[in-house]
Amino acid sequence: MAEGLGNEVINPIAQTVNTNDLTKTLRLSGNAGLGYTFLDHFTAQANIQFNYSEVDGYVYRPIQNYGSGKVFNVDRSEVVERLDYYRDYTFDAFVKYENSFNDTHNVKALLGTSVFRTKGVFTGLRGFDVDTTAPNIDNADEVEDINQARGFDPRFDSRLLSYFTRLQYDYKGKYLFSAVIRRDGSTKFGPENRFGYFPSGSIGWVASDEDFLSGSNTLNFLKLRASYGILGNDRIRDFGFISLLNGEGTYVFNNELAFGLGTGAVSNPEIRWEKQKTLNIGFDMRLFNNKVDITADYFQKRTEDLLVVPQVSGLLGVGAPGASAPTVNAGIVDNKGIEFAIGYSDNISDDFKFSIKYNVTAIKNEVISVSGDGDFIAGGSFGVGQDPPARMEAGFPIGYFRGFKTNGIYQNQAQVDASPTINDRVQPGDLIFVDTDGDGDIDDDDRVNIGDPIPDATMGLNISFDYKGFDFAAYAFASVGNEIVRNYERNQNLTNRPRYFLDRWTGEGSTNSDPRVTTGANSNILFSDYFVEDGSFIRLQNIQLGYTFGEEVFENSKISKLRLYVTASNLFTLTEYRGYDPTASSGDPIGGGIDQGFYPNPKTFLFGLNLKL
Repeated sequence: MAEGLGNEVINPIAQTVNTNDLTKTLRLSGNAGLGYTFLDHFTAQANIQFNYSEVDGYVYRPIQNYGSGKVFNVDRSEVVERLDYYRDYTFDAFVKYENSFNDTHNVKALLGTSVFRTKGVFTGLRGFDVDTTAPNIDNADEVEDINQARGFDPRFDSRLLSYFTRLQYDYKGKYLFSAVIRRDGSTKFGPENRFGYFPSGSIGWVASDEDFLSGSNTLNFLKLRASYGILGNDRIRDFGFISLLNGEGTYVFNNELAFGLGTGAVSNPEIRWEKQKTLNIGFDMRLFNNKVDITADYFQKRTEDLLVVPQVSGLLGVGAPGASAPTVNAGIVDNKGIEFAIGYSDNISDDFKFSIKYNVTAIKNEVISVSGDGDFIAGGSFGVGQDPPARMEAGFPIGYFRGFKTNGIYQNQAQVDASPTINDRVQPGDLIFVDTDGDGDIDDDDRVNIGDPIPDATMGLNISFDYKGFDFAAYAFASVGNEIVRNYERNQNLTNRPRYFLDRWTGEGSTNSDPRVTTGANSNILFSDYFVEDGSFIRLQNIQLGYTFGEEVFENSKISKLRLYVTASNLFTLTEYRGYDPTASSGDPIGGGIDQGFYPNPKTFLFGLNLKL
């Protein structure tokens, strides 16, 4: 597979051979707790959990020349030695009250606080002109501190403080009520927006405990439930509300590069908590001696003040090393849908047990409003120098793809002359762009919704059985109704092409689906539905077969149990997508679903044993 842009295509195997990268991690974790009971119904509890890690990294890059102008060439041998430290802890403390009245009224109440902190520091040295027989920092002619040389802040520190209270009540275990309110504060936001209040509540009814249903031979359990709550999200970079000199500033003095500090990410002092308001109504049911298990839910989730990093003008300096666009509260997004799961399990005989479970989630996503001055927020990337292909825009799914619609291939010059074209370089063999607004011109106004990265439905299937000493389990996953953008092709010389380029247009009547192949400037590389494909797939995610030897085999030995097994992951994927992996995506809310040439997921096979003495 070719990599890079322009003439930067290199042999990836050669790159791999010349890569010397070793990372060692030392990790220490622990926890402790203390509890105290008083006044019969009260309990006080305190817990602390901590993690400490040291990551020791070593990278050696020998002198390499992959060809003239290659950005991967190494002109000076280089060695990097790093030692990074990570620390975090979580402290929880609460008082709990539990009591029952007349054996019918059950009450639980809780009042508590929680503190979370994560911090770390990055250290490292880079050496140049290294002795190839013993490549390390001590044998380098020139050594620099990575953080000082590049102007990077070597530390991070993030904290979360929460206060919460919860009340639970039930009557005879049949009528259920719960309410929670949280006050969360995060250092990710400025002083005016640091804290947020997040309440939630739920009710439930165990209908199968009622007299008119308790005698049923078919219905073993039925619970109806409903809930509504608000959750907060602060998963953004640290200190985005203030300007920091944590970017890279590069200057030239006496024909030599000098590295200093520059402005990092553009700040936004107004950023605040993202709020997810969720309504859920559903039921849980078990039938036929608990052999059949059914769960169904209808949900509505409205996300307000959605936190994203949008595309902004390069005039703001966001393209410099260490710099980026600001984090903003983008608007309101609605998700509505259903979740359904059904399972069957049974002991067919003393030697045979069987279980099968299926679940499906169907969802409809729509942007309700967009914050700020514009009508939309753009994101993602496609090709070179093109406008972002994805948008957040009211009335559409978040991150939908906006581009040109196509209607086949120009077969001859007369067809070109009789049609509106985007420029005067269009010729036979090029894609036909549709004049969607009917004004007789092909321009930016003709770009429309050409795909949605959000699937209409996702589903999973689990199958397992035990037969005597054998055990088997398999899990399959499917995604249906989403589109994916093909953005890994290179319009350059000396570049490997996918095999579907064999079906390219080669003359009038040869094809009406794939355009001619050329490395010259042409309109075929503009973002259109030609690059948007059906991303639906079915994947056998995991399968395992094992055998456990009976105790009689080891009757006269110290072995009490021996199990042999084989596991295969990502065994096969059924899809019409022509790329390597239909799940390839950055995961961004605006710009996800674009295959930038991600490394494909490998098939893995594992053979193992479990031994108990």
